[in-house]
This record gives sequence, structure tokens and C-alpha cells, in this order.
Amino acid sequence: MGKKIFGIVGLVFLLAYFLSLVLHISANFDQYQWDFRTHRKAGEIFASNLDPYDPRILFPQAQTTFLYNYPPVTLYFYQFFAQFDYKSAFHIFLITKCILLIGLIYFWKNIFLKTNTTALFCLFCLFAFNSAVYRDLVAGNINLVEQVLLWPAFFFYIKHRLILFCTFCLLAAGFKMTPTFFLVLLLLADDKKKYQYFVCSGFAYFVYLFVQYMMVPDMFTAAIRNAFAVVSERGTIVPSTFTLISDVFDWLSENAGLATPQAIRFATLAAFVAAVILLTYKAHTRLKSAKMENRRMLEVFLVCLVYALIHPRFKDYAYILLIVPAYYIIMHNRSTKANPFVFFFAILVYPPFIVPGTEIIFRFFWKYYPLVVAYSIWGMYLSEIFSIAKAPFPAPIPSDQ
Repeated sequence: MGKKIFGIVGLVFLLAYFLSLVLHISANFDQYQWDFRTHRKAGEIFASNLDPYDPRILFPQAQTTFLYNYPPVTLYFYQFFAQFDYKSAFHIFLITKCILLIGLIYFWKNIFLKTNTTALFCLFCLFAFNSAVYRDLVAGNINLVEQVLLWPAFFFYIKHRLILFCTFCLLAAGFKMTPTFFLVLLLLADDKKKYQYFVCSGFAYFVYLFVQYMMVPDMFTAAIRNAFAVVSERGTIVPSTFTLISDVFDWLSENAGLATPQAIRFATLAAFVAAVILLTYKAHTRLKSAKMENRRMLEVFLVCLVYALIHPRFKDYAYILLIVPAYYIIMHNRSTKANPFVFFFAILVYPPFIVPGTEIIFRFFWKYYPLVVAYSIWGMYLSEIFSIAKAPFPAPIPSDQ
């Protein structure tokens, strides 16, 4: 009874904290949701028959330096918000994302985790990976909508309903192309038609892009050009393996005079990517040979981690994708007794100031802290899977195997 009351009180405090965050964002509508401000203005410019991909048109009107880099068809989505004045559109988008977030957390808890520790999970959701959820709400990116489509896709994969999996996966890739990566799950499925589904899904997405190219070739090529123009972001904004390696080489060049050619940087990145993929593949082979009843769910989690670790531009808010995989392994890991430490480590928030003499720690640890957590979680999965004998993970989702 005491645990239940403590859980309810904790949940109330977390809801109050979340509400305070939302009210803070709402009260500062002129400062936050900068991505939405840019994208809404792009929709407005498009509605007036001008080119929103042209920075000479977009920047002065949106008062921003962010380019619009989504496919042309997505402009119709933001054109809807352009019907309202900016303040109203800001709050409609923010409230919609909050509703989607609450629904997503409910979906995670009841479908993937089957956990009764609601307050603990909500605490993890709010603070994990340097408060990725808050960073998403502040940025006003479409990422949360993408997550709301991806996780039903993962559910359908686990349930072996592969056509629905492909459908939701492609819908999630409507704005950004990279979620098509998750179609690789088809190659891990136990289905004779998996290669057919994979090819058909790839062809469907190609048609989605090709039709846009045929209808508005200039805008489509501008979208591709703008997408490549934003790859220079690093550190706390883009804590990815690619940017970390680039920062390390830049630091060596600045402080040790060790200038390295691009070929060596690329080879180092390729080695990291190859190591992540190879070790994960070996873990999957072990997973498959062990005939674990929740294998499909673990495949999803492993692919999510691989995606995050090898994505060249995995942004701070994108780490929402790893909340469920991280929480699951922390709660079910048995190969180490460090679970409480990892839980605490995962919900740390890096300090707002740099202690003199610790600049290098900030540069290569705190700035890339979500990535460090992601590698730690990935390592926990590999350790657990490789240490499996006959006792499998708990299986919250019944499998059809």
C-alpha cells in the first residue's frame, strides 16, 4: 500500500513538472519551437506560390537561419498551420505534440514494457538521454510524429504483421528518409516473403520520391541540397558517432598539430560502423540460436541502437527512440549488478557551466553524453545476449513463434 501511495505521489509531481515545462515553452512562444517556426513559414511561403527552399525568401520571412529540407509534399502539412496566426499555430502544434507524447508513453508502458512502475518509467522518459523529450518539445521538430508512427510499426513487426509494419515504417519516413533504415528488420524476419516485402517497400518509397521529382523537380533537388547543407552541426545538438570522431580529430589537429586527411577520418568512422554492425549481427545470431520467445522485440531494440550509433546526424531529440530499449535492459539485465547506477547515469543532465580545467571532459563527455549512454546500453544488450544459456529475457509481448 505504501509503494502504491508513493508511486501516485511521484506521478503527480512528475505531471506537475511536465506541465511546468509545457507552460514555460508556451509562455516563450517567440523563443522556442524554432523548427516549427521555420517549417510553418515554409508552408506559408509555399501557399503563396513562392519557393520555401530558397534561403533568400525563407530567412527574412521566418527570421531564421534554418533551411527547409523535407520533401515537397510535406509542405502541405505545414500549410495547414499557416492558416492560423503564429501564436495560435504554435500552441496547436505544442498541445498536439504533448497529446502524442502522453499517448506514446502509455503505448510504450502497456504494450512493450508491461510495467507497473508508472512513476519510475515517466521519470526515465522525462530525463533520459539529457532530457531528449524536453529537447524535442523545445525544438518543435516533427520527430515526435515520426516516433508515433515508428512504434506501431515495431509492434506490427513483433506480431509478424509485416505488411502493416512496412506501411507504418514508410509513413514514418514521409518527412525524413532515414527511418527507411528500419526496413532491415524484414531481413531478420522468419517469413518466406520477407525479401518480397523488402523490395516492394523500397520501390514504394522510390515512387513516393520520384513522383515529387517529376512534379516539382527544382523544389525536390533543392530539398536534397538543403539536407546536405545542415550536416555541419555537432556536439550537444548532434551527439552522434560521426560528429564525435570529427571533434576528436579536430582537437588533435588544434592541440597536437596532428592534421589528419579526410580519408583517415572516413576510415575511422567506417571501422566504428563496421564494429557496431558486426557485433550486433553476432548478438542476433546468438539470439536466434537460443530460440528466445521475445526475440522479435529484442531485434527491434538492437536495430534501434544500431540506427542511433551509426546515424551520421542523430540529433539530441532523436534519442527518444532509445528510451524504451534503454529502460527495458536496465530493468531486465541480469549479467551485471550495475542496473541502478546505469539508470541514474541515463537520467543525468549535463551541467550548464564548465568547471575550469575540465574543458576536455565537457568536449568529449558531456557534449556527447547521450551517445555515451547509448553505447553503454548497447553494450549491456550484447553482454546479456552473449551470456545467455537457457534462461531468456522476460517477454512482455507474446510471440507467435
